[in-house]
Amino acid sequence: MTGRDADASATARLEKLAAEINDRQYSARLVANPGRHPRLRVTNRIAAQLTEDIYCGGGFYWWGWAERIGPVADVAAAAAVIARVLAARES
Repeated sequence: MTGRDADASATARLEKLAAEINDRQYSARLVANPGRHPRLRVTNRIAAQLTEDIYCGGGFYWWGWAERIGPVADVAAAAAVIARVLAARES
């Protein structure tokens, strides 16, 4: 798979994840800049400082710090992990 094909595949998978996580509490938007890997910017709408970039590659979703979130085959489970990590906590 060429780099362009891999990016197209990652984009499609990130769009599926965005559809799963985009709701009243989270905003998920695809960022695809030329020459860079596509990523999903996920933001907690209640606490905007809780924002992370999610990548896709090798059959997995990844945090920006190169830790696996979960397999692309289980979009709902990956969305649940992201929601748990980005959840606002009351003091």
